[in-house]
Amino acid sequence: MNPRFEMPDNYYFGGGGGTFVTPLALVFLLLAIGFLFWLPRKYALIPFLLVGLLLPVQVTIVFYGFHLMAFRLLLLAAWVRCLLRREYRGSPKSSIDKVVLFWAFSNAIAFVLLWREPASIANRLGFLYQSLGTYFLLRCFIREENDVIRVIKAFVLVVAITAPLMLYESTTGYNGFSILGAPAMSSIREGRVRAEGPFLHPIIAGTVGAILFPLSIGLWQQGGKHRLIACVGIISSTLATVTSASSTPIMTYAAGLLGLIVFRARKQMRALRWGFVLSLLGLQLAMKAPVWFLISRLSGFGGGTGWHRAALVDNFIRRFSDWWLIGTRNNADWGYYMWDVDNAYVAAGVGGGLITFLLFIGVIVYAYKAVGEARRTTEGFPSQLRLVWALGCALFANTVAYFGILYFDQSIIVWYALLAMIAAGPGFLAHPLRSQPAKPTLQNVRHLQTRPTEYFCG
Repeated sequence: MNPRFEMPDNYYFGGGGGTFVTPLALVFLLLAIGFLFWLPRKYALIPFLLVGLLLPVQVTIVFYGFHLMAFRLLLLAAWVRCLLRREYRGSPKSSIDKVVLFWAFSNAIAFVLLWREPASIANRLGFLYQSLGTYFLLRCFIREENDVIRVIKAFVLVVAITAPLMLYESTTGYNGFSILGAPAMSSIREGRVRAEGPFLHPIIAGTVGAILFPLSIGLWQQGGKHRLIACVGIISSTLATVTSASSTPIMTYAAGLLGLIVFRARKQMRALRWGFVLSLLGLQLAMKAPVWFLISRLSGFGGGTGWHRAALVDNFIRRFSDWWLIGTRNNADWGYYMWDVDNAYVAAGVGGGLITFLLFIGVIVYAYKAVGEARRTTEGFPSQLRLVWALGCALFANTVAYFGILYFDQSIIVWYALLAMIAAGPGFLAHPLRSQPAKPTLQNVRHLQTRPTEYFCG
């Protein structure tokens, strides 16, 4: 069986293994559930995000063969609250919602057809519960600008707790999150400790930190009381990126920084995109190897296995006939270490076929479209515009990160939260009295004449 896609013991529903919960982890889990039911709606996500991200995936409760990770238990509690209080009502619709829904079901159906084993059904039930449950829960609670700001602050708190412990881990080789259930000893590559914090891999820990960087800059640009928290986020993000000792987080951090730099050229993004495409075509003609082998060279910064990532993409393209229908079990036969699918785009195709792959790309494309529409709507409203642009930069950073990472633990919360924040863009101008533009512009006047209700109804 393909080592990458065999049924994990403690990740999806079903499989072997047993309950594992440390006393401190249990206390945090129960407190989080209690706060979930006690706090008002606008603060309800905070315990879910904090404890869901900080408790390691090893914290698992097995119930009649179903493996429930800590954040999945929190997810269940959050949905109980949401349904009992009917907090799902009034959530604005987004085109991203449909694409996420289609992608998840396409993945699940293809996976079951590919493996044709009873355990695969339980496996995909867990996947659907986690992916759709997390995304649509976040959509219910993230509706406007203030909700987005609170989520970013929660991420800052998560990384502010994680980063110092990762620094300690990188110097001692001991993971402080072991008291919550994470492995005590850290991984080492070329004599350097790779800190992983509460996550399953150093690359994931560093990438989560790197994604926070553009979000912290967006928080800084809200001014006032937000700037101190933003400073903590910027420092913590940088620290988590560096201590992971991995190239993918560094590339992710650089991508977010690049996105922030081109803010002044935001109205020329079409020209920049075409320029990028034409540059890749020129490199393809000039290089001896295919252009995707640039991944091999770029991954050299900070240490990394760039050749493996480039070879994985190369085999994925050349062996299209192997996976296009419903995916493949045999990618391990493609070459050395090809079972390790550490690329989210390749994993989408290998695990679900061409339709699932295209739908996964579609999720990202529709997210970019939503950012573009929100950018045009908030033009002339500086704080909202900067926040929308920061979300777009975080999306771009995650797009780059997916060439070298696949979220396979509680870090998936970050991805779905980012999508939910982007989908909430139309609600950024729902309160015109606190969202006045710095100065009137012709574009604002025309927009108010053609779509006046948007500013008062969201």
